[in-house]
Amino acid sequence: MAKIYLNGSEQPGLVVDGLKGEDLRGGIALWGYQGEEAYFSNVRISTSTPLPVKNGSDAAGTWQVKCASDAGPFEGTIQLTRDADKVAGTWSGELGKNRSITGTWRNGYVELSFSAEWPTDSKGAATPAVATLAGWIDGESAGGRMKVEGKADGRWTAARKRS
Repeated sequence: MAKIYLNGSEQPGLVVDGLKGEDLRGGIALWGYQGEEAYFSNVRISTSTPLPVKNGSDAAGTWQVKCASDAGPFEGTIQLTRDADKVAGTWSGELGKNRSITGTWRNGYVELSFSAEWPTDSKGAATPAVATLAGWIDGESAGGRMKVEGKADGRWTAARKRS
């Protein structure tokens, strides 16, 4: 995770998540828009000790999911199975019941999508939308970025449910 703090703020102005893997090297670039001047001063780049990641944690199982989005919070349960790099399952919760999930798994990183039912009015009418969850599974927890196409953006977290 990279956190960018601007003008001495105590809260980051930008958070870049998903920087997990075996080879985390590269540069940092700062630029402005073409044809515009950009000024940067007092730039300091510091590193921190990486948090341990249990890459390779399996996606299979039942997960309690919480989403925090710019359109408000919502929750659901996902049940997943994994066959090599393919993931399948169902979502049940505030975006619909028994919605079929498809996705991929790579060394603990998952990308999941399903056809959601987005609530549109107080009478319970819903419109179809595509929901995606992308992020890392680390042991018994998971999290990353969520999106409901054209409706909401945010973060998701999940905890594996034990029988």
